Amino acid sequence: MRLRFTLFIVIALTLIGRPSTDADVGKIGGVGYADYYYVASADDTDPGQIPEKQNAFRMRRLYLTYNQDVSERFDVRFRLEANDAGFGKTAKMVPFVKHGYLKWKGALGGDLYLGLSGTPTWGISESYWGYRAVEKTILDLNGIGSSADVGVGLTGATGALDYHIMVANGPGQRPETDNGKKFYGSLSTRPSDALVLEVYADLDLRPADQNRLTAKGFAGIESGGLRLGVEPFIRINSEAGTGGDDETITGASIFASLPVGNNRVFGRFDLVSNDDADTSEMFILAGYDWTVEKGLHIIPNIHIQLPDGPDPNIQARVTAYYKF
Repeated sequence: MRLRFTLFIVIALTLIGRPSTDADVGKIGGVGYADYYYVASADDTDPGQIPEKQNAFRMRRLYLTYNQDVSERFDVRFRLEANDAGFGKTAKMVPFVKHGYLKWKGALGGDLYLGLSGTPTWGISESYWGYRAVEKTILDLNGIGSSADVGVGLTGATGALDYHIMVANGPGQRPETDNGKKFYGSLSTRPSDALVLEVYADLDLRPADQNRLTAKGFAGIESGGLRLGVEPFIRINSEAGTGGDDETITGASIFASLPVGNNRVFGRFDLVSNDDADTSEMFILAGYDWTVEKGLHIIPNIHIQLPDGPDPNIQARVTAYYKF
């Protein structure tokens, strides 16, 4: 893996450094999320939580992306991602392919994506949230869906509606495991410069009729420096509950951010319920975004998770976000 990663870097730098026409120019970019965190409180009944009073520096996530305009009609992207394995793990950060696709501009009245490309599951809400470096959006955080999948996607617009539809394998970056496919669809509109509305659904066809259906809505407002978003969802896992019943997961997220001089403050509240497990969980997040300079942000933030267990999970972080 290390050899392949090094080979990618060498090839990409070679492509950038060689003389070329405009159609051949490629670009390398990168993004990094780094934290120092301290666990102030932890639910001892949850084995997935970092123990209380533990703390660490970590490189939580790294992206390295190569984009190239092959011609007026075709673009390509190759993106690697590496993640921190987590507290107490012995695994190193190992890069894997996040995106690898060909974009055919103008095909079928829109843009056609072939390969491993981004799904429409939380693209719009994540851009409005604006703090992926701090935390995932509600569906992503709860493991409902994938940010990328292998298949065919089409984006475009008709009238006042923007669309993103996709047919893909379903397991994201992992290999296919059955003969079913996953169907994605997003419709969004902007009634005004300040407002965006979206409806989204996906259906994952799985063996033994254990299909998964997800639906959500999103409303985002951006005006006078204020950014506000609301995102409710429902997920139905067929025959995945106790006794073969359906499992239904519902939730909603509301978030906002405001300017403070050249910086911003932000907050978020999530609520997620599972009818089969008869549980409800709240999540609260707040932070201050200090823009050191373009492409570099230092973000003190606090995460408070309120599960059904006796103790809350409280984690204080200082997050660094950089982009080049």
